[in-house]
Amino acid sequence: MSLGFSVEALIPRARGGGALRMGLVRVPEAEWLTPAADLGARAAVFAAAPDCVQVLPEAEAAVEEIAEVLARRHLQNRHPGESRDPFASTLAGGAGPEQPMDPGFRRDDGLEGRCVPVADALRTAAAGLWEDLCILTPDASGQYRLTAAALAFPTDWHLAEKLGQALAPIHAPIHGYADQLAAGVDHFFATLQPGPIFGRTNWFVVASDAWRYLPQDDPQVRFAHVTADNAGETLFVRCERQTLRRLPQSEAVLFTIGIHVEPLARLSSGAVARVAQSVAGIGTGEHERRAAPFYAEALTRYAERRNRSPELVA
Repeated sequence: MSLGFSVEALIPRARGGGALRMGLVRVPEAEWLTPAADLGARAAVFAAAPDCVQVLPEAEAAVEEIAEVLARRHLQNRHPGESRDPFASTLAGGAGPEQPMDPGFRRDDGLEGRCVPVADALRTAAAGLWEDLCILTPDASGQYRLTAAALAFPTDWHLAEKLGQALAPIHAPIHGYADQLAAGVDHFFATLQPGPIFGRTNWFVVASDAWRYLPQDDPQVRFAHVTADNAGETLFVRCERQTLRRLPQSEAVLFTIGIHVEPLARLSSGAVARVAQSVAGIGTGEHERRAAPFYAEALTRYAERRNRSPELVA
């Protein structure tokens, strides 16, 4: 079963309450990244918020590798007859090795030889995709840390607060992570091999369709206007389509996040019912973190109305 590239397709793959789990599925190379998207919103963010791209020194080799891989993938999309594996070597056929670049600089497209600062190389790579890019590298103790990211469309987190942190503190706000999930996540990162791509999805019910979701108001105020009558237009399901893969040269882990948002009214009655059931099944602590007490009743009543009248879309 594919992850898909829409809220409707992603919801069945999301956790529906209960114990935390990674919920990983294998993702084919051809379905690694969103195939077509309007990138204007991302370009605007990267232009207006330069701090949404940050790179620590230990991630520079991985950034260089990613920039080259994505440039190669772009060329393959333009020439479909070539290899579909963007990590395949471009040095086949007797071509000589690439010449080293100036220290501290990376090529902006991986192929033409122009040099730009490493953060700009990551920004250019991410601006050509729908997905945000996060790079995690192991420290001396083997703990994976977030050492670089291009984060245009965050879901209620700030890159400056997470950069340099290990997996456990990054996920500390998630209730139950340390007891239920931390050991499994650490094992996955330690044993992930180059080649396979794994995907998962996460979801949130929010009161905005903004791609860049960084609410500052109190959730009681944020959801105050939501009722069972207007929930179809005032509540949105925000899905993160996440993938993980090991980079073969730098051995860093690349974590991508693709954001998909739809109002309840545009989802099927079955999808709305599943979201309502998932919200009802969220445990204490996580229920509050997701601000569910401020919209759960309206969501449940709206889902019940949709179940009685499937044609209802508002």
